[in-house]
Amino acid sequence: MSEIIDCIDLNSYFVKEGYKIGRPRYSRINLLKIILFAFMENGYLSLGGIEKSCKTDIRYMYLLDDMDAPSFVTIGNFIKNDLIDSMENIFIEINKIIFEKENVDIEHTYIDGTK
Repeated sequence: MSEIIDCIDLNSYFVKEGYKIGRPRYSRINLLKIILFAFMENGYLSLGGIEKSCKTDIRYMYLLDDMDAPSFVTIGNFIKNDLIDSMENIFIEINKIIFEKENVDIEHTYIDGTK
């Protein structure tokens, strides 16, 4: 999943903001990775559950790439402010990459779940 996200230029999907004084922001790409991983793994996970996983699960720590675990407020604000309008387009980009890498033929439907 991480290598697919790394193939996409996600900066065009995120809201452009000016420079603010204060703590450095979390990497938007890493936040997106942990959110997608949480929903991929669990189907649904609360923001508090994602925060807990970032603190205790080595896979989330790897996706955060040595960043401190974000709070549930940070995750929620990221979803609300950056992802609401662009999530559908991000999924389209992810599907394009997967279809190209796996040579998925979308012209045919298979009932045995192979494609």
